[in-house]
Amino acid sequence: MRARGTRGGILLSLHAEDTLELLDDALREHAELLAGTVIVEITEKVPFEHIALVAGKVEEAGGVVKDVRPPQAVMQARAETVIVPRTVRSGGRIVSGGSIVVLGDVNAGAELVADGDVIVTGLLRGMAHAGASGNEKALIYAERILAAQLRIAGALAQGDPGAAETPGQRHEVALLHDGAIVVRPWSSGAGG
Repeated sequence: MRARGTRGGILLSLHAEDTLELLDDALREHAELLAGTVIVEITEKVPFEHIALVAGKVEEAGGVVKDVRPPQAVMQARAETVIVPRTVRSGGRIVSGGSIVVLGDVNAGAELVADGDVIVTGLLRGMAHAGASGNEKALIYAERILAAQLRIAGALAQGDPGAAETPGQRHEVALLHDGAIVVRPWSSGAGG
């Protein structure tokens, strides 16, 4: 477990290798830090007993657990959106700790990798990976998605690179649904 101060209290990061005994000892030693607002960050799969122990120790100290969240929530807030004001040519590779917005097309052979969303105002023919750090709520948006490969978090979808553009069909979104990537026409409610 790691602890660091925040503006309103303390942030506790729990790790898979933390044992109940180690957590109990650390929390007992630093009980005074638990008297205010506590945010619990879970970096990996952590047993519920660990979270319950932390919540109990915080309550005993007179504090309150305000939030339990994955670390991506913290990283996502600090990451910047990369805006590319041109077409991404074959062989081009754009990487972002936030989202990527391309004001143009993404040609076949180009790659976009973002921890957040991938938004393309033109045609997407290159590979796009949204939610690269595991963000399953990330999405891929383009005028037309004609990519040979799409990735969202850990899911992968193969497309038909030879598929012809369907006349009249515009604005598509790819998102995760039940662990699989689904591509559908964009509508105002498509993101949620």
